[in-house]
Amino acid sequence: MQRNTPNADRVPRRDLDTAMTRPNLELVETARDRITIVADFPSVSPALLFDYWTNPDLLKKWWPPAAELQPKVGGTYHFSWPQQDWHLRGKFTMFDRGKTVGFTWKWDHEAIDVTRVTILFHSMPNGGTKLTLQHEGYSKNSEAKKTRDEHIEGWTFFLRKLQEQGQEP
Repeated sequence: MQRNTPNADRVPRRDLDTAMTRPNLELVETARDRITIVADFPSVSPALLFDYWTNPDLLKKWWPPAAELQPKVGGTYHFSWPQQDWHLRGKFTMFDRGKTVGFTWKWDHEAIDVTRVTILFHSMPNGGTKLTLQHEGYSKNSEAKKTRDEHIEGWTFFLRKLQEQGQEP
């Protein structure tokens, strides 16, 4: 089984952000069938942060090297990492700029069923955005637990990259 993410930035789950200079990124302890992560983007508006998830040029700055998407409810996406021969595919289930985006999630190389991702964008009182990511639909068997743990590692790594990229122009 190939891993979905590099092993970079491994940190304890309960304290994903120990450095005071980095924006908050926190795994919220939840049930075994889901992941919830909250991340702060102090200098990025909800609309721009939404664009970092739905505009191929912005998306490729922090996540997949190749991205094809139809940014609308019912539209499909295909993200790929050609060097690893990884392909992530799904459909958009929610699409409200600056508020929420949702999509189904299925790696070609994973045996688990399709899961769902929902991302909420909340304005912060002093500006910026609080992002809440929920990835759900995992079975409670050992293979799904292993995949869920790999997804936690992956989301942590890539949300950190997004925090580094996500600056107002």
